[in-house]
Amino acid sequence: MSTAGSTAGSPTGSPGPEGSWLGRLRPEDETVIGSAVSDPMLVAEAVARVGRAAAGWAVEAGRAMTARRNNDGLSDVRYIHFRPQRFYEALALSAVVSLTGDHTLPAALRGEISVLVKEAVPRGVSVDAGLQGVQLFHADFLGRLFDWCRAELPAESQAEGMRQMSADLFEGMAALSALMAQEFTVVRDRWLAGAAAARQEMVRDILAGRDVGRDRAMSRLSYDLTVHHLALIAWSDADSTDDANPADGANPADGADDLADAATRLLKSAGCSSILLVPTGTAKLWAWGGRVGGLPEPGSDRDSSSRNWRLPPHLRVALGRPGSALAGFRRSHEQALAAERAGRVGQFPGPVYDYERLELPILLNARPDAVGAFVTRVLGPLAADDPAMAELRTTLRVYLDEDRAVSAVAERLHIAKNTVLYRVKKAEQLRGRSVKEDRLAVHAALTFVEVFGPPAQRPD
Repeated sequence: MSTAGSTAGSPTGSPGPEGSWLGRLRPEDETVIGSAVSDPMLVAEAVARVGRAAAGWAVEAGRAMTARRNNDGLSDVRYIHFRPQRFYEALALSAVVSLTGDHTLPAALRGEISVLVKEAVPRGVSVDAGLQGVQLFHADFLGRLFDWCRAELPAESQAEGMRQMSADLFEGMAALSALMAQEFTVVRDRWLAGAAAARQEMVRDILAGRDVGRDRAMSRLSYDLTVHHLALIAWSDADSTDDANPADGANPADGADDLADAATRLLKSAGCSSILLVPTGTAKLWAWGGRVGGLPEPGSDRDSSSRNWRLPPHLRVALGRPGSALAGFRRSHEQALAAERAGRVGQFPGPVYDYERLELPILLNARPDAVGAFVTRVLGPLAADDPAMAELRTTLRVYLDEDRAVSAVAERLHIAKNTVLYRVKKAEQLRGRSVKEDRLAVHAALTFVEVFGPPAQRPD
């Protein structure tokens, strides 16, 4: 770096010891300090601690690094890219202060970093990108210092000067990185909390049928409400968490992230291209997935795929049916809520509770005063809360599921064909009539008991 106008004499206002090299840092343009774009309080503090010339050199270095970034087209992933001149200038002023050997960051720097981070977080810039920017700045700034050493310091002093510069700058950049990480955490948490609260309020208004203005709602949610929707509710089962093996991925401390990851993965596997996640607590999440071309109608393919979904042992998921536009957005969520309740109070083995699969027992359960009598009348002794009766009910239900195909039942339950025939005959004897006589009612009653349990043990 050119140092026109500098001398090899004594310090020029540097607060360092007599003869310190820091006092020799001079900008090419002596008026550059007056054109600084950083917080004036930061500039003033830097001037007070290192002198006007060294602070001007830092401002000039920040400006040069900004120009290099713009000219070279450096990736935005590697650099924080909002008002880069202010970013580099603030870092350069902080860096030159650290060269005094006092690694206490300028008091005004926190406010400057906070302003930059508040601009970055809502645009998706991560703390990693911010710290990477600091690292790249560190390398560039140190290179400029070394160039200055080679040009301005006697040959016998260069090695020691570079060593001291490296040590002081490292300490200063470590303190700066810690400050930036802290600010990212604070700003991100506040921003996410505010954004999440706003999204949740908007979603609740939509579900309540309030007139929210579709375009305004889509802007607030960053989600297209005009497409086909599949609603999902994910929650953490505390009882399962207690027994979960950490090696299987169960970690209650990461509950919110687990829910978001599971919901995103399942909705994408169902063909959704856009996803809306609305946490309703650390242990529960509402979610919607959207697809412009429509979602596949539920059926055997979906039932098969849902059985193959692999979730951590402490997570449960309830699904609605696909629906279109705002009405479908609400209806699918209502169905997911009904499936969630069936999963929480019933006996149906999870972890996925699909409204399409559970619709009939859910509708029957809407009349608790009548469903118990219906089940008892249709199943007779088979409705008893007894392991032997449960075995017969399961066999008979699968027998009807498979349209009385004995081979399919045997394969599905992993039993012999003769065992299937024996259990079906035994069930018919207990009922006192063949399943052919009232097949639909029997199938409905068996499915209801599978989900909600025998009438005598059902929760109120």
